[in-house]
Amino acid sequence: MSERFDVIVIGGGHAGAEAAWAAANVLAAHRPGAGRVALVTADPAKIGVMSCNPAIGGLAKGQLVREIDALGGLMGLATDATGIQFRVLNTSKGPAVHGPRAQCDKHAYAEQVQRMIASRENIRVVAGSVEALLVEAGAVRGVRIMTPEGRSVDLACQQVVLTTGTFMRGLMHSGETQTPGGRFGEAPAVGISASLRELGFELGRLKTGTPPRLRRGTIDWDGLESQHGDAEPTPFSDLTLACEDLGENGGGPVSALAERFPLLTQVACKQTRTTLDAHEAIRANLHRAPMFSGQIEGVGPRYCPSIEDKVVRFADRDAHGVFLEPESLRDDWVYCNGISTSLPRDVQETIVRTMPGCERAEILRFGYAVEYDMVRPHQIEVTGQTRLVRGLYLAGQINGTSGYEEAAAQGLVAGANAALAAVGHEAWVLGRSEAYIGVLMDDLVTKTPVEPYRMFTSRAEHRLLLRADNAGERLTPVAQRLGMLEGTALGRARARVFERRRGQGAALGLAIDAQPGLAKRIRAQDFDLEQLKAALPGVEADGPVWRTTHAQRRYEAYVIREVAEIKRHAAMEGKRLPETIDYRVFTQMRTEARESLARFRPRTFGQAGRLEGITPADLTLLMVLVERLGRSGGQAPR
Repeated sequence: MSERFDVIVIGGGHAGAEAAWAAANVLAAHRPGAGRVALVTADPAKIGVMSCNPAIGGLAKGQLVREIDALGGLMGLATDATGIQFRVLNTSKGPAVHGPRAQCDKHAYAEQVQRMIASRENIRVVAGSVEALLVEAGAVRGVRIMTPEGRSVDLACQQVVLTTGTFMRGLMHSGETQTPGGRFGEAPAVGISASLRELGFELGRLKTGTPPRLRRGTIDWDGLESQHGDAEPTPFSDLTLACEDLGENGGGPVSALAERFPLLTQVACKQTRTTLDAHEAIRANLHRAPMFSGQIEGVGPRYCPSIEDKVVRFADRDAHGVFLEPESLRDDWVYCNGISTSLPRDVQETIVRTMPGCERAEILRFGYAVEYDMVRPHQIEVTGQTRLVRGLYLAGQINGTSGYEEAAAQGLVAGANAALAAVGHEAWVLGRSEAYIGVLMDDLVTKTPVEPYRMFTSRAEHRLLLRADNAGERLTPVAQRLGMLEGTALGRARARVFERRRGQGAALGLAIDAQPGLAKRIRAQDFDLEQLKAALPGVEADGPVWRTTHAQRRYEAYVIREVAEIKRHAAMEGKRLPETIDYRVFTQMRTEARESLARFRPRTFGQAGRLEGITPADLTLLMVLVERLGRSGGQAPR
């Protein structure tokens, strides 16, 4: 072994960057000056690249980013430093489903992530592709990488976070043309799939896609409907506008955020649509579409379908909306949000040039689909650690998810847990009632993904408690408890902001209670935030504190009821199932239930109740049988 690290992160995408950052945060607190993280990536210049739509957040995804920020992650800060349009979606509905979103400058975003990673002395970026995982006696001992110079090098560690994105046996499709690769112009990772199979992992195959990009100057913008950002942009990070001395850790635009926000010029997007002529061209060429010709094995995301899939599934529709979104302030590229496709180039040209405003548009890059290997996530724990190999963690699209935000959330969980294991601490688990991140991790280990998993507010049964506005209030204390903040200047600044805002929130609450009838008035549907501020003219607090207090007081009765419901279910949720249990002995249970329990091997009764094929009656019977099994000393109950 040439070098030893505490944690090795493989892959420099959104999951990998967040995993390395989280691991470095934990190690900085528990092993100051000694903990080391390696971030292994084929091309360090591609760390943080936005390979699809250069946007962060949205419905439910925005909550994930706010939670990542509250836990000391980097995505929120990088977004605030590079956003060129900020909008909060769903504002016509209640705050539980508000979704902050930002269109980013794709070049600036990647540079900012790279700058933040480079600012950490305990993260070393290693150029190379991973050829094999080194495993002894069921535990990770290191990784074997191939350097750009063609040398085989072994790196030693006991904790590895694998974040391969779409690169494991990646295959790109454009019409009948197939090109090995996980992203345009980048080679696939082949060796790692074989290594995982040899270790006994069950792999699957998924597909994702991307739309054509157009040259901005060749689009007729004047006749298209504009979509502007919010007049007062809402940042993702609690540190943005906090007027804190952020120090040199993170540097550059991160420190400047306390002075001025937003940093970059804001832009408008435009809306166009597909046409009946385009739909007819698509139908006439379905035999050339990899999705329908049988060329693609993997399943694509149902909630982000290709345009050919939309035309087939919604045959009665004459048009589908398309957003034209500038990718950067530095270049002329425009992202066509809504027409992801792998159709041949001539068909793509027809689709684009029949869209209003795009009759003379130049296509800078044609759309394509990517097929890639993933690991069936029933083989991981909610911590991200695999069940087959101790010390091996998986995060991102390798677990069957889709989206930058889902990947980053998993990266944070896996990176933090890998570092906690490296310093001898217990694993960290977020529950479904604590965070959208907890919902995401729980869904992965209790469901078999038949398509790339995407987060929605509807997946979170406690979404009234898990709002974007109260992410810091919910999760920054968790980060403090785990030591994820104290080791860095950014972390300490975050802790100061949290303590100040907690004090402001308490004072604001006292002021509300001191004014007769105000608490009741807040619960009225038409009593908005501005009215609350007007009712308390002498009270000063940061904007986020006002928003959280207003939402909390408006839904106070529902919140109290939901908290009580969570407490009622807590005993069942946390009650452990024996790890060595053989579900085949429970012949009294339905075959489907036994098979589901054996496949997923839930850790708690709460997880068991959410498995595919498990009914409430099955769960009740399982409790009885496990209790009997314990009394009988492990003999099959009769």
